[in-house]
Amino acid sequence: MSASNQNGFTLLEILIAITLLAFVSLGVVNITENAALTMERTTEVNQNNLQIETAMGRFEWDFSQIYSPLYFSSVMNPNQTLTPRNPNDPNEENPDLMNQQTNFSPALQQYYEQLVARFERNEHFSAVSKEGFPIPRFYAPEKNVFEFFTSSNRRKFENTKQSHFAWVRYALANQEALPDEEESPDIPQNLKSLVRYFSADDPYNDKRLDPEGSEVKGSVLLRNVESLEFQYWNYNTKKWETSLKSIPAGENLIRGVKILITWYDSQGHKRTAARTFRNHWPMVAPQDPAPTPGGGGIPRDQPKDQDDEQPGDFDDET
Repeated sequence: MSASNQNGFTLLEILIAITLLAFVSLGVVNITENAALTMERTTEVNQNNLQIETAMGRFEWDFSQIYSPLYFSSVMNPNQTLTPRNPNDPNEENPDLMNQQTNFSPALQQYYEQLVARFERNEHFSAVSKEGFPIPRFYAPEKNVFEFFTSSNRRKFENTKQSHFAWVRYALANQEALPDEEESPDIPQNLKSLVRYFSADDPYNDKRLDPEGSEVKGSVLLRNVESLEFQYWNYNTKKWETSLKSIPAGENLIRGVKILITWYDSQGHKRTAARTFRNHWPMVAPQDPAPTPGGGGIPRDQPKDQDDEQPGDFDDET
């Protein structure tokens, strides 16, 4: 009876196998670690981009619904407010037109005068349109502050005492410090936060928004902001201005806003962004036509705003 000869692995073969397995394991570990680091960096970059996009998107939502009756009407003049013609008068060529020549009754004249006086003393409003709608006075005392009237409010709860009209202010404010482990050492000190202040409880209040008051809600949109500047489109000169007062009727009629902002992301990189916004009103504010013999006329639509910049331009540099 012959015994079978069973040979095992030699020591050299075992060492070679262990070495190959070690290299394979090392490669798998490196690939896994690189994938984890890449995912972490990508997530952080996406979070940084999401912060600026959220801030810009919030402003776009408010500004796209900016409200002023001057976008479709004109300032009230109690002596020329439109009243219907007499449809029974055979001398009227077109009874559907409006007549600017009819005098008011004393009571109605007094009402219009009181309405005008009510909002002329208001910090939020400057006058009244010919339909009786208050005309908001937009507010930009500094380059980094912009307060305007918008219809963007949506009540979260039914029957709450809120209007769909609201005053909203975008401005820089001092920011609270985060724990050291959450802040990059490359981020400078004494930076600001972009804050959105919002009030819809009493939109016809006589006084400006008070960021320190309890009735005004403030939410931080972007941290570590170095500079913020609002610019406003001047339709006459076709240029951007930093002051509403330098634009004809600029405090009552906004045609375009550009935001220039510089901030530091979570990695300590200094970034800049610029974006242009247009409102959704298609026409320039109509003007009352000159009275014509035999009656008034209806304001004609004016041409649309046109300029050499396209809406939604966005430049982001790291």
